[in-house]
Amino acid sequence: MNSERLAALALLSLVAGCKLDEVAIPRTESRVALHAVLSATAPVQVMLLERTRNGSVTIIGTPFELEEPFVNDQGIAEPGATATLVAPDGSVYAGHEDLTPGGTGAGVYRFPLPGALLDRNGAYHLTVTTTAGEVLVATTSVPGGTTADFPDQRGFDRSADTLRLTWPTAAGARSYFVRIETPFGPRSFFTSDTSVRLTGDLRNVQVTSLPHVFIPGFPQTVTVSAVDSNFYDWYRTDNDEVSGTGLINRVEGGIGVLGSLVRLRLTELEVVAPQEEPIAGHFVFTGTAAEQVSAPYTALDLYVESHAARSDQADAISGRYTRQMRLGDVGCAVCGLLGSSRNGHIELALLRDWFAGDTAEMLTAELHGDTIVGRYRGHAGIARFVRQAPAQPAASPGR
Repeated sequence: MNSERLAALALLSLVAGCKLDEVAIPRTESRVALHAVLSATAPVQVMLLERTRNGSVTIIGTPFELEEPFVNDQGIAEPGATATLVAPDGSVYAGHEDLTPGGTGAGVYRFPLPGALLDRNGAYHLTVTTTAGEVLVATTSVPGGTTADFPDQRGFDRSADTLRLTWPTAAGARSYFVRIETPFGPRSFFTSDTSVRLTGDLRNVQVTSLPHVFIPGFPQTVTVSAVDSNFYDWYRTDNDEVSGTGLINRVEGGIGVLGSLVRLRLTELEVVAPQEEPIAGHFVFTGTAAEQVSAPYTALDLYVESHAARSDQADAISGRYTRQMRLGDVGCAVCGLLGSSRNGHIELALLRDWFAGDTAEMLTAELHGDTIVGRYRGHAGIARFVRQAPAQPAASPGR
């Protein structure tokens, strides 16, 4: 028996004789966490209050609803707390919880203080007392600056345009916070400058798949806000997954943030791109009179959002669709869509609004010349959409 085999047998015998000891790791202490940002453009000020998770409560996720931010995010709401916000002039505002008899709205507290009445560069003091007697205290100072109350609306061709925004210096601002809403989640960053330049090919580095920031067919909002030190420090730091430390926390008696911001710029973009490929364009539902009446969706506007990197992959599709609104219908009449196209085969996710994670319907179809023919997942019947010729500019009158 050679030395290599002897060494292998010795290792096997050593492993077989080993038994790992089981060590019980104690639960970490659950703490109260608050999140409140005073906004100069909000109708009221809102605070979210919850418990940090430590394994003592079983979490059951539910479909997302704005009325239940903690349950939807698998959090543990902290109900029944007493909260008071004291303004620089000594005025006291009591926080009222959204909690209903049905149990929704737990942990969401609102202070009846319109943003337009916030004192600038004066200290606001927040005190929160839980039903268990825990006391949290935090302070913030609202920056100066003129609020942007009405949006600047413009079209944005992703293939050719660059968005340039400027704003005046805001007294008391620690930094400026730029946020772009996208269907895959916001792209946001801080800057100390008073201008920013956003190109159409910008990528969202805050999403794992690195999608484009600007998506053709979607309305997208861009905001620039002056923020205080609390907001800046909390959102520029991270919680280390191993040590659990790293966040800059200025809430006494708990964790979280009481920050403040003033929105200085508000821009709403209608993002477009050239529609040159066969799958791209404006498509209108076509059918019999009975089919027209019963059709759930009446039009599609499609763009090739990204071309496939390889021939065996599908192109990414984006755009919007038009619903046939009926009595009692709620939600958007024109909503976003995302999907794919390869060799004439099309799959489209019709979104409930403009968010990639919320699908209302699926359409699987084939492209035949200028016509899309397919079926929905949840609606009966055949879907036929015919591409419309782009509108021609009016001829110039002769001299």
